[in-house]
Amino acid sequence: MNIMLVSVDERIREIGLRRALGARKRHIKLQFLAETLLIMLIGGAIGVLLSYVIAWSVGTLPMMGPLFEDDSGQGDIHLKISVMTVFLSGAVLLLVGVISGMVPAMRASKLDPVEALRYE
Repeated sequence: MNIMLVSVDERIREIGLRRALGARKRHIKLQFLAETLLIMLIGGAIGVLLSYVIAWSVGTLPMMGPLFEDDSGQGDIHLKISVMTVFLSGAVLLLVGVISGMVPAMRASKLDPVEALRYE
């Protein structure tokens, strides 16, 4: 959300120009919401890929074996990522992304074109 708020502040003149040329408030909202969702999807994909790489590289962590001289592996930690975990984290990511993207999008769409073009 902070990244998009800074983006709105840096692009006030662009928003004003688009509004002066006929862009409606919903066009500005959709532009900033789409940018937010793209950033969110790229970050989520990198996070999921990184978690799979870490789980694959770490593998199994021996937990109780060295302590109790147990070689059965029953107390070991096995890193596995379930599809349900990826689905739930993606749903939470989408919800947070939409909510945090709406604030900057609403702020950008409410800018007055004349004031935005005069902004320096």
